[in-house]
Amino acid sequence: MARENLLRIGLPFFTAGLCLFLPPVVCAQSNAPPGPRFPQLIPRTHSEREQNYEDLHRVFLNVQVTTAAGQPAVDLKQSDFDLLVDNQPFKISSFQRAGNDSAATPVRVVLVIDALNNSAGKVSSYRKAIAKYLQGESGSLANQTSIAVLSDHGLEMSSFSDSREAVMRELDKRSGKIDSMSCRDATVEGAQQSLGHDLNRRLDCLDSLFNLSVSSLNSLGESLILSRSRSHRPVRTIVIWFGRGWPLLNELGYTPDTLETKESFYRNFVNVSEALTEAQVTLNDVASTEFLPVGQKKLQSSYFFQGVSASKDATASILALQAFAWQSGGVVRNGTRDIAGEIARCVADARSYYLIGFAYPPSKDFGERHTVEVRVGGSDFTARTRTIYFAEQ
Repeated sequence: MARENLLRIGLPFFTAGLCLFLPPVVCAQSNAPPGPRFPQLIPRTHSEREQNYEDLHRVFLNVQVTTAAGQPAVDLKQSDFDLLVDNQPFKISSFQRAGNDSAATPVRVVLVIDALNNSAGKVSSYRKAIAKYLQGESGSLANQTSIAVLSDHGLEMSSFSDSREAVMRELDKRSGKIDSMSCRDATVEGAQQSLGHDLNRRLDCLDSLFNLSVSSLNSLGESLILSRSRSHRPVRTIVIWFGRGWPLLNELGYTPDTLETKESFYRNFVNVSEALTEAQVTLNDVASTEFLPVGQKKLQSSYFFQGVSASKDATASILALQAFAWQSGGVVRNGTRDIAGEIARCVADARSYYLIGFAYPPSKDFGERHTVEVRVGGSDFTARTRTIYFAEQ
């Protein structure tokens, strides 16, 4: 059976839950009467046009720097950093130390419970771990936090709050009435029992989970862009996604990808990556899986970290949750014994980091990928940040 890639990333959907997350003006517009038949030009000054152009061709990197002892490295200067794009030195156009103590660089947190791709038991354990994290201390949360749930209805998200009680109420409200799986044959257990079942039916199910999951991640990125568009300043979001992620469509029974399918996978990969980059998302996968189609020794040189630069190399696996996480500068954690502790460690990235900006020339074609690396002087430091970006035309 051929993989049926149904994503239309250019037209992201927004559920009612996402409306709670967006500025009121954005949600109101969705229900507003239709405007003029022809689009109206927005008058802008020369300086505004120049600023818009610069914003379109600029990337902000959230750089976590740790010492050899694993502690955050503070008080570093711009001269301590080297930026490499495509393995070549590149000019840093802006630099600042950022963190929770800086009002100029706010950091938000989104906790995503993936009930679509995980069993009821695992979803329950994620919910308990989030509750343990929220109730672990008193007082306000250090970061505005939102609860999101992915189910067969799509991604629904609460508004942001720094009140532990309010976020806890949203957790109870959104995770208490969801069906954990919409397709039993898509689970590992179901796969082992599917020999006597209609194979095409099971593959159709895997396609559905893949498409809904990836389109929801794209919608999350797009909504984060919209929600910060009026702030005119960098706003970072740490997203913590719970679970193994979605099917990679590499099961027995699929026919080889056609050229059209590969092009579709690549378009979707570019669009999701662009959305996460522009939204300044650091994506983390907690309670992930150890079973990936690339061995541990080759992981950092593979598409999981480096992506791909052409549609001929595209497969469904380039759209894996783990790939987007590593490419965003986030982490992937497989353990499930201390999920609450993993949440705290991911959120701790917001306490101290460096915000590096750079401008790039427009690309000639769609999907022009560039690799990124940040190095810090001396062997005692390790830098973690986004590994790729796609240049705008």
